[in-house]
Amino acid sequence: MTGAAAVAATGGGGGGLPDVLPRLREDLQLLEGPAAADGAPSWTVFDPVRNSFFRIGRVAFLLLSEWHRGTPAEVVSAVNDSTTARVGAAQMAHLLRFLETNDLIAGDGPKATARHARRAAQARVSPWRWLLHRYLFFRIPLVRPDGFLDATLPLVRPLMTAAFVRLCIVLGLIGLILVIRQWEAFTHTFVSFFSWERAGWFVVALACAKVFHELAHGYVAKRFGCRVTTMGVAFLVFYPVLYTDTTDAWRLTSRRQRLLIGAAGMLAELMLALLATFAWAFLPDGPVRSATFLLATVTWTMTLLVNLNPFLRFDGYYLLSDWLGIQNLQARGFALGRWRLREALFGFGDPVPERFHARTHRLLLVYAYSTWVWRFFLFLGIALLVYTVFFKLLGLLLMTVELGWFIGRPIAAEFAVWWRRRGEMRLNLNTLIALAVLGGVVFLLAWPWQGRVEAPAVLQAERRATLYPPVAARIVEIHARRGARVRKGEVLYRLEAPELSHEIAQTRRRIALGEMLLRRQAASSAALQRLHVLEQELAADRTRLRGLLSQRARLTVRAPEPGLLVERPRELQVGQWVAPNQPLGRIVSPGKAALRGYVRGSDLPRFAPGAKARFYPEDPARPPLDARVADIESVNAARIDIPYVASVHGGTVAVESRRSRDAEAQVAGSGLVPREAVYRIELRPEGGSVAPQQVVRGAVMIDGEARSVIDRLWRTAAAVLVRESGF
Repeated sequence: MTGAAAVAATGGGGGGLPDVLPRLREDLQLLEGPAAADGAPSWTVFDPVRNSFFRIGRVAFLLLSEWHRGTPAEVVSAVNDSTTARVGAAQMAHLLRFLETNDLIAGDGPKATARHARRAAQARVSPWRWLLHRYLFFRIPLVRPDGFLDATLPLVRPLMTAAFVRLCIVLGLIGLILVIRQWEAFTHTFVSFFSWERAGWFVVALACAKVFHELAHGYVAKRFGCRVTTMGVAFLVFYPVLYTDTTDAWRLTSRRQRLLIGAAGMLAELMLALLATFAWAFLPDGPVRSATFLLATVTWTMTLLVNLNPFLRFDGYYLLSDWLGIQNLQARGFALGRWRLREALFGFGDPVPERFHARTHRLLLVYAYSTWVWRFFLFLGIALLVYTVFFKLLGLLLMTVELGWFIGRPIAAEFAVWWRRRGEMRLNLNTLIALAVLGGVVFLLAWPWQGRVEAPAVLQAERRATLYPPVAARIVEIHARRGARVRKGEVLYRLEAPELSHEIAQTRRRIALGEMLLRRQAASSAALQRLHVLEQELAADRTRLRGLLSQRARLTVRAPEPGLLVERPRELQVGQWVAPNQPLGRIVSPGKAALRGYVRGSDLPRFAPGAKARFYPEDPARPPLDARVADIESVNAARIDIPYVASVHGGTVAVESRRSRDAEAQVAGSGLVPREAVYRIELRPEGGSVAPQQVVRGAVMIDGEARSVIDRLWRTAAAVLVRESGF
């Protein structure tokens, strides 16, 4: 049975075709399109009302060419008789659905009215729902630049020549050589941006670069005869991004021309960066030079990082789409990725959605799965950003909606397909491998195989002392020798502090004056009422004098206990000034070693005093050391007094540095505030370990209660929920 006979036998078209074909819209344009990825010809249907383009293949083009015949049977018969193509009711029905879905049929008659009413009802959403799903990304058209671009294109045309590109490259290379010769001044330009004026120039330079970027898209599109309908600003998570509507590039048949339009913005910023590099070397220091520095370094790198990413629908996505010759790259890649996933897991036996060359097939699969992973982390980051930007109640609501709509909804939709087709699932090798891998992952996550608690710790002498001056002072004598054994009370340094001596003299004079006034007041009956005030002032001065004398006595730095003098700064010399928080050395008493460290609050319930532990030094030349937990502080540490484990000194405990007015606290490291709750622990080394001369940093592994990864993740999540649940 021929295709026309099949159409006639079904009463017009398989139960779904009308007896008479609807009229096509008269304003539609049928244009020749580019060759497809497999070399097949294509055509483009242009809808001028919506400025939309639709790409069709050879069969659809042949059917549309015979559309004037009026009935499905006559159209199919004409195509089969006049061409080598063989079409039937299925192709005609598919084309009709495509035309109706995209409103390419003339809107007259009751069917058209019902169709438009149905579509309007589907598109109608409440303002709250519209706002909920559009506030993360929305566009604001600002100008219609087509006329301006037409008028100024002759002025810009010389900039779109190979000669201008070569000139920019030469100037950029010269500028780079000059910048290398002034490298220190060039890098200092960035440091100078930390001011409000320079920050303002940063914004101006960035805005100018982005305007050039969008104008480049527009001018290149005009050069190839395309219309540029709008330019405006889009807000991506409230971040402004300029955009140019170059949809008219769909009418171009040359892949090279479409690639040039897509890459024009990035190429323009690269040319601008080359010229800015050259200009920087000749400009005087000032705001203009700072702006050229930004154009030469920051703006184009930001542009490439964003626009070369094919996972976002920016320039990089359209460049990849045009390079592959595959329109609707994401939708077609996702369809192929879903098909491959279902076949690998369940062996449904579905046909391939589209057939591509083997290399393109693999590339589309990699692109689809990479985009899914990228989108997962992108939407997760956006949800967390939304949560932190808004007040807590609204932020929590919006974060839940974002996670549910952008991450949960696609996953739930795919699971729904699997459940609906559960009767078609067939066990195969891929299914068994997938089940085995899934079971292995679940086992590793659920089994409590991790029973050791890791904590940063240091190995040091149990008895030790750090030497430091009481006030800012000058070194008069140095008796301390690095590595020498010292006795308790032995003099190590003699210091002098002229300011301290001056304060002592002033205080003594005030005391003498106060004693004299006190004697006179006692002899005068009229001034007895001031006697109490004078006594208080005199007592305060005497107390102050005792403190100052104590500080002066400490200018003679003595060994607080017997031991070995270590970590004496080699640069100390007689006559040198030292600060109150500058260590003069450390005395380590011979004897037992001690292990001290910090454990996270989440790991605290997993072990108790007496638990076995093993210390692993950072220095691989040192052997591990067995120990037992001796003490665990019951209150989390407000300060880190072991600076070796702090992140600012290369440790693993995340801290914030805060200034302390206490010199002793600064030396001890107690100006370091932990970012999360940590608890100090003391461990007792086993086997009579001798105290090391220097502090040894490492990690201690403590035997504790075994917990699974899922359990730890759940406890962490629960702690976060409890912490964030307060309003």
